[in-house]
Amino acid sequence: MSILATEFGPVGYTDHGTGPALVLVHGFLFDKRMWQPQIDSFVAIGYRVICVDLVGFGGSAAACGVITMAAQSRAVLAVLDDRGIDEAVLVGYSMGGQVVLDLLDRHPERASAAVFSDTFAGLDTPGAGAARLALADRLEAEGVHDYAEEFLPLVLSERSVRERPAVVAHAREMMTAAHPVTAAAALRGRAARPDYTETARGLDIPVLVLAGAEDAFDRGVLADELAELIPDARLAILPEAGHTPSMEKPGAFDTVVQDFLASISPGTQQHGHDFARG
Repeated sequence: MSILATEFGPVGYTDHGTGPALVLVHGFLFDKRMWQPQIDSFVAIGYRVICVDLVGFGGSAAACGVITMAAQSRAVLAVLDDRGIDEAVLVGYSMGGQVVLDLLDRHPERASAAVFSDTFAGLDTPGAGAARLALADRLEAEGVHDYAEEFLPLVLSERSVRERPAVVAHAREMMTAAHPVTAAAALRGRAARPDYTETARGLDIPVLVLAGAEDAFDRGVLADELAELIPDARLAILPEAGHTPSMEKPGAFDTVVQDFLASISPGTQQHGHDFARG
C-alpha cells in the first residue's frame, strides 16, 4: 500500500500492473481490500489497477464531523493526478458509485468509461436520510462491531452468509477495522450528498450498470432505474449474489466487466456476454 499526502490528509491506495487504468472505489464500511480478486483478474489481462481508500477508511486519514462527497471524489482525483493518470475506467461500488458520479459531475473528461455496481444516483427518501444520520450517531456512541453484524446480511446475500464463510470473514474484517467517528463522518457526508440524477443523464461515455440479483438494497429496482437514466447504458444482473457481487461472485463479476471493456476497446476480443439478467 502507498500513502499520498493530500489536502484531506493521507490517502491510501494500491497501484498494480501496467496498461489502461482501472480505478476501483469501495463502499461504506469497506476499504480497498475488497477489490483483491479484481486486482488479480484485471492485472493478468493487461490493466493497471488502482484501488483508493475513501477518506476515513483503510489507509486514509480519519476525520470527524462531515466528510463531503466532494472531498471523497477530490481525494480520488488527487491519486489519479499523482499517478499521472489523465483518463481511466472508473468503477464505483455502492457509496463508491456515488463518489464516482460526483467526480464525473466535476471532471467528466477524466473517465473513458464507468462501471456502477449496486448503487443509485438520486437522493435518499426523507426516511432513509434520517436513518443514515441516526446511524452516524449510533456508530459514534457504540462503535462499529455490533452494527457490523447487522450490516453483514444486508451487504451479502443470505446465500453468501450461509455458504461463503471466507467472504463473510473478509467483509467482517474490513467493517470492524473502520473507525466509528470516521464512519459516522462519511455517513453524514453521504446523507448530505447532492442529487446525481442529471449527472447520470448527461454521461456520454460507455457505462455498465450491474447488481446482484439478491441485493437487499436494490430490490430489483435501483440498477434498472440507473441504467434507464444513463444514455445507452448496459445492464447486468448477477445471479446468486447480493449487494457485493465483486466479493460474492468475483468470477462472474469480472467476466461481465471484462466483456464490457472488450466491447468498447478496439482490437480486443469479446467473450459474448449479453449484458442481461442471468
